[in-house]
Amino acid sequence: MKHARSDGPDLAFRIGRRVVAAVADDMSTAQRVGVGVVGALVALTPFGAWSPAQAQTAPLVTGTAVEVGPFEVTVEKAAVADDLGLLVPEPGNQMLAVVASVTNTGEVPEYSVTLGDTMPAPRGVGIVPEEPFGEPAAETGGEADLPSPTIVNIADGTSRSILNPGVTYRLAFIWEQSGDFAGETVPLELIDLGWVEEDLAGLDDGHWYVGEAAFSGDVPVGQAGPGTEAGQQ
Repeated sequence: MKHARSDGPDLAFRIGRRVVAAVADDMSTAQRVGVGVVGALVALTPFGAWSPAQAQTAPLVTGTAVEVGPFEVTVEKAAVADDLGLLVPEPGNQMLAVVASVTNTGEVPEYSVTLGDTMPAPRGVGIVPEEPFGEPAAETGGEADLPSPTIVNIADGTSRSILNPGVTYRLAFIWEQSGDFAGETVPLELIDLGWVEEDLAGLDDGHWYVGEAAFSGDVPVGQAGPGTEAGQQ
């Protein structure tokens, strides 16, 4: 499959309070989950370089683009906050967000669910496990399943279901995290995606499958400023 190349994501970002309010008025509750994340995340300054976490993966450097499947991903920074707009954790917990610029380098739209497969939740840092069917995650002998990220478009604070080809989006990948976490870094992996043109069984032709970790490293975590509102920088 051919993938178009971009000349590099434009990381410059500014959005006014009135624009956010106008967009939010027309959103569903699900779409508005990210309102408030804008100011909380852009208030942070970029952090330093990544350090390799696993010998079999390539290291990442913040501000440097890498390719995973149909996406070019540039990780910028990470932050924790007591809440991010309508994303409010359980009492005693906090929200962890990784900010990245993402370009769909392919020729067709891609689902944000596919993008979410490229960035699994960091392990060993207190990410709250999945709660299937509204029940607490079961205690098992193995590791608990961790949720996929909630992906929010920082430009307008909305969730997106489709990423259009050739377009760069500045996104926040968000998880709920235990408030007991006090580390200075979180380990992050980017997973490569492989393309299946023809399924052997003929049941699922033309899809991306989740491959192995391609990039990994430890990213420093900052604290989002208290009381930061959308539109502030």
